[in-house]
Parts: sequence; C-alpha cells; structure tokens
Amino acid sequence: MSNSRTRRHTKGAFGNNKPRSIEREFAPKQAPAAEAPTGPTFADKLATYAQPILEQAGSNRTAAKGAMNVAILIWNASIEGAEKIAEAKQKLAGLPGSSPEQVEELVTTMLERKKELYPEENLLITNFTLKFNHRTGTTFRVSAVNIKPEGLTKSAAQDVIKAVL
Repeated sequence: MSNSRTRRHTKGAFGNNKPRSIEREFAPKQAPAAEAPTGPTFADKLATYAQPILEQAGSNRTAAKGAMNVAILIWNASIEGAEKIAEAKQKLAGLPGSSPEQVEELVTTMLERKKELYPEENLLITNFTLKFNHRTGTTFRVSAVNIKPEGLTKSAAQDVIKAVL
C-alpha cells in the first residue's frame, strides 16, 4: 500500500511524475437528434376530440377526468357500432343530473365530431392516464388498440393467430 513516503517510488498512474501521451480525443460526441413526430399523437387527437366536453368541465381536475371518461366512452362506441352507442347512451343517462335529451344531444354531437375530425381512426382506447402537476403541467397518456387494421381480413387474422399458437 502506498503512502506519502513511498509514493514517489511507485510505478504507474499514481506515483510516476512522467507525462504520458494521451491518445484519446476529448471532443464530446454529438447525440443523434431525435426524430420529430410527423403529426399529432393519438393523445393529442383525443384531447382535440374531447375539447367541448373538457370546456364544460372547467378547471376542476376530477370533472376533467370524468369528462375524458365520457369522451372515451363515446369514441369507443363510435368505433364498435350501433349496439355500443345504445349502451353508452344508457350509461350516460344513468349519471346524476342528466336528462335523455342532453344525453342524445351530447352523443350525437360527439359522433359527428368524430366523423368530421378523424373518420379513418380505428383505435379502440383501452386505458388512459391524466395527471395534473403544478411543476410539469398536465400529462395525458393513452393506450389504444387498432381493431380494424388496414389490409387484414378476418380470415387472415385467424391464420396469424393460429400460426402464433
């Protein structure tokens, strides 16, 4: 073990006073630039779609989460068909303070908005996270599944599933 008296006798990095050649370049490497998204994310699209309902909720955080639940319920129903739209209307009619006229108007408006803004979007929303933070702002994340993939028929999907199993 080296100490202050024996350090000058050691060979190597700690006791040798001779300069060494440095063959390493100390210029920092440029990190590759992240590719910018080509368009809005699905979460952005969903927030745009839900804007009328979110405006009614105001700045109340609990009401904003409830408004997103309502918007997602109608979004998913619009993709799944008329039967699910009827179920969504029943669920919304069961909410406190809602009337059948209000529910019908809301669902009709949101279905038209979906057809107008994103007619080709077939993502079924499975989960979402809406977080409010005073430092970082609002975070909105969405998990979705494409239930109508382009170019994939029902028989082809069954073949793919059988091949995996």
